[in-house]
Amino acid sequence: MAEKHVAVLLADGFEEGEAVIFIDIMRRLDIKVDVLSCMETTALNSYFGTRISADDTISNSFSQRYDAVMMPGGPQGTDSLTSNPMVIEFLKQHISDGKYICALCSSGAKVLAAHGLLEGRLYTTGDKLAEKFADGEYVERKVVVSDQFITGRGFGVSFEFSFTVAKMLLAGNPDKVDWQANHIYFEHWPIA
Repeated sequence: MAEKHVAVLLADGFEEGEAVIFIDIMRRLDIKVDVLSCMETTALNSYFGTRISADDTISNSFSQRYDAVMMPGGPQGTDSLTSNPMVIEFLKQHISDGKYICALCSSGAKVLAAHGLLEGRLYTTGDKLAEKFADGEYVERKVVVSDQFITGRGFGVSFEFSFTVAKMLLAGNPDKVDWQANHIYFEHWPIA
């Protein structure tokens, strides 16, 4: 099986817990991760002021195609992602190519639904944000898989969300995902 490759899109104000847990789980499962800054610099500040360096910028990696694209929440971070035309075009290209689009917390509503990218699919998001957008059909679940879209409610479901993405990416090797989930004593796996 070819190595899977995921992009994590970050901008200042991203929810660091959601991003770091996702990156950690992917790398534990030997899924390659490129952390991409959606700003001009790779030096980023998280929602709670943690400084994190991205691997590269989205502008330098724009032509790269990934097996999945992930976005964490964070009020300022998702505001920056949704207002960045390059981010929206990057997502559209990956949607068109049938790649997984993975949105945790507010990014489901504020980035995907805000731009009509869900096209009526089921999704979940945090903080009643779905009420502000007409696109997509909101359901109150921890994690939702709807075609190529994987969405999670928020920080509290970061593990469920990350392992669900991994399970989809590593569909040919589900035991590897299950073993890793059990290895880190994750009691809510698999989710019902």
